[in-house]
Amino acid sequence: MVQPAEEQIALVEKLRFFDENLKIWWSEEGVVSRIDGLIAIPLLEDIEESVRNFLMEYSPLFGFKRDLSDLRFIVKVEGYNTFHIKYQQYHEGIPVLYALTSVHLIEGSKIININNNHHSAIPLDTKSILSSGISEEKAVEIVHLPLNIETRLMRNTSVNLVIYPVANRFYLAWEVRVSLKNPPESHHVYINVENGAIIKKIDVFRRTYGKGRVFIPNPVVALRHLNLTPESDITEDAYTTVVLKGLDSSGFLRGEYVDTANTPSRAYEPSHLFYYKRGDSRFCEVMAYYHIDSCQRFIQELGFKNICNKQIKVNAYAEGVGSYFDCDTKEITFGATGIPDAEDADIIIHEYAHAIMDDQVPFLSLTDEGGAMEQGFGDFLAACYFAEESAGFNREAVGDWNGIGNILRCIRRVDGQKYYPENFLGVISCDADGEIWSSALWDLYLTLGGNSEEKDNRIKARERSIRLVLESHFFLNPLSKFIDGAEAIITANKILYSGRDEEKIKGVLIKRGFL
Repeated sequence: MVQPAEEQIALVEKLRFFDENLKIWWSEEGVVSRIDGLIAIPLLEDIEESVRNFLMEYSPLFGFKRDLSDLRFIVKVEGYNTFHIKYQQYHEGIPVLYALTSVHLIEGSKIININNNHHSAIPLDTKSILSSGISEEKAVEIVHLPLNIETRLMRNTSVNLVIYPVANRFYLAWEVRVSLKNPPESHHVYINVENGAIIKKIDVFRRTYGKGRVFIPNPVVALRHLNLTPESDITEDAYTTVVLKGLDSSGFLRGEYVDTANTPSRAYEPSHLFYYKRGDSRFCEVMAYYHIDSCQRFIQELGFKNICNKQIKVNAYAEGVGSYFDCDTKEITFGATGIPDAEDADIIIHEYAHAIMDDQVPFLSLTDEGGAMEQGFGDFLAACYFAEESAGFNREAVGDWNGIGNILRCIRRVDGQKYYPENFLGVISCDADGEIWSSALWDLYLTLGGNSEEKDNRIKARERSIRLVLESHFFLNPLSKFIDGAEAIITANKILYSGRDEEKIKGVLIKRGFL
């Protein structure tokens, strides 16, 4: 590990003037990778400019060029009384993959956390490599060749030039994004510009088992009946008539946060009365519209106005495939094999959770532990969101209608006993690994009052635990692991609740092996 230089040490001492308990982590490259503490910075009219001035002053700490010419502003997001600003590293005008720097502030322009994945030295002469390396067209040819794309290409393949870091080495790479149909596939492939070798191929899709009148969340819970079968006659008691908010008056299920435009033979009701029953693909449309729309409104009620606050296009009835969120198009597809996935709102919320995570932490799902965290968050959000339905009947089960006939009588549960790292298998079993994270988040909900005999206390626990988890996502980056997720929850609790119940929360995370 490279030891800090004298100038860096002097800057650290300068920072400790603001907070003597400041915590600082160093990378192997000898730059600061993370800071936790309270640093007051001069407040200008634009908070991003305030942060930029701070980063220029302390640039040697983080490995930035002193004029920040290697750093580009990406986004500023307002959280729950917090601000989150992200920057992307560029080398010779080319983005460095995963090299993000995020600065997190509370009101009053006080920095509470900095995460830095910046690389201080990248020994690449990109112009020279480009002049002698393979062309963009050749990179596309390399990717297309084994995929039989002639009849399968869903849309034009996109190509971008990136710096791809692997351990302590850096490669100039063509990032080729290709999407296919029959069956649906989406890949990000990184091709070494120097020799055409494939550095990394990432399968983007995360397949899981995916008003008006709807099920809330499904007939098993609504009827409190665990012995239903796909052939069961679902009685009227299982359906709930709901208000479909935000429709655009077109007669389609299209609104502020959902558009079912991708659904074959989509529902069209100029009266805006969408009354269907299961067995009708249009019922799945109503389910998808209502539950995604309601979940987004719930998130906003928790205080988050900018988490996935946009219209999501949905195919609510895709025959022959499973359910998935496409992180390239930002669209959701719900499979219609067996019991259609969109007949079960647990599956709908789980898939919407992928869109939420992608909005907060792009590319987190493409690593082993990140993928497990995203899958686990999806199961937790579904279970916790519907925890009070039918007085909490079977609330620990996820997809108890979609998973009828399974040994668990559901798709998965959130009350398992898995631990990290003993039960961690790896990316090929990210659904199974997700159970480690979902169980920890469910324990968080229970610890904060989810097991109370008082309904008001349980509702408060539901809101608090989901709020904590959503806020914690702002502190993650594409390479975050379970331990980073655990630390982020503790940080979020300090910000939102002044550290209340910190020992209980730590206990939950320690129990699962994350701390």
